Amino acid sequence: MKRNGRRFLVVAGIILFFSFFVVPVHVHGEDQAQTSQAESAKPSLASIDELLSEKTVENCEKAVKECELLLKDDPNNYEILYRLANAYIGIIDIKTSALIEEKDEFKPMLKKLGQIANDYAKKAYKLNPKHKDVVAANLVSYGYYSASFGIVKAIFKGAAGHYKDLCNQLIEIDNTHLGALGYRLLGKLYHVAPWPVGSKKKALHFFQKAVETDNSVLYTHYYIGVLHFEKRKYDLAEKEFTIVKENPPHASEKHYIDGYKEKARHYLMSISRIKKRK
Repeated sequence: MKRNGRRFLVVAGIILFFSFFVVPVHVHGEDQAQTSQAESAKPSLASIDELLSEKTVENCEKAVKECELLLKDDPNNYEILYRLANAYIGIIDIKTSALIEEKDEFKPMLKKLGQIANDYAKKAYKLNPKHKDVVAANLVSYGYYSASFGIVKAIFKGAAGHYKDLCNQLIEIDNTHLGALGYRLLGKLYHVAPWPVGSKKKALHFFQKAVETDNSVLYTHYYIGVLHFEKRKYDLAEKEFTIVKENPPHASEKHYIDGYKEKARHYLMSISRIKKRK
């Protein structure tokens, strides 16, 4: 009995030993795992870029929230600021098909989200005015915000001059950036603006410069097609609209390209009817 009693005490001692030293290690390991999971769940520039690489309204809204969280700790980080501007720009892109046409129903959104995007883009610009993504965010957000007043009012407010300056700055920094964005938006400005700013000749020139720089952007081919159609050069227009219809979009335009493809199909049907009447 005594021997059995001693064995019991030894076993109990071993169990007690492990209860003090082994179990806490297990709990500590769980704490480490939870901490690691929490850290991995924190937003980062990489997680924001991942969201914005596949732009949907939902992903852009998530990117807005992640940027806002990061800005609380680092309010003067231009990399967060221009990404936040781009998230708002993405929402506008999707909801307006990159403003393929001006509609009064778009103006409240352009004014609200366009101004928010431009405010963040301007803050980023003050911190780093030579960064191509910062300049691009300024350019696009400024264009959207200005469009909320209507193109004529915006021009009289002096928007065209600043817009052209940003286009030219982006071209100087990197004329290939985002599918020759600087050339493309100069082309769009000259196409939609009324006289004396507007010029179909200048619009075609800058869209053609964009195509020479990057031939893969369907947005550019669409507007070249529109300009040819307006001049009744239907064969040339048909060629451009067919490119839009049959080819995949550039990475920078895939979230809004459906509107352009649909419009291109309508133009092709119109050209077909015109040719049949001849």
